[in-house]
Amino acid sequence: MSMDQYLIRVEGVLPERALDDFVNVTVNPGSVQTVLHGDLPDQSSLAGILDYLDELGVEIVEVLKVPSGGSERAANE
Repeated sequence: MSMDQYLIRVEGVLPERALDDFVNVTVNPGSVQTVLHGDLPDQSSLAGILDYLDELGVEIVEVLKVPSGGSERAANE
């Protein structure tokens, strides 16, 4: 099964407890925005992460599906 890579950019810093909940996703916290990126097996997994972020009250700034190998580059832009 192939996985798609996604980049999710959110406003602010995620609560510490939230960082442990993301499996297969790398979290790059910043002072202004936090970037999550990783391989997700399907749209349902993406929806689950977005729903969880919404429950936390986090403002989602951007969601990108990136070409294979492109999430590291996109996370640093």
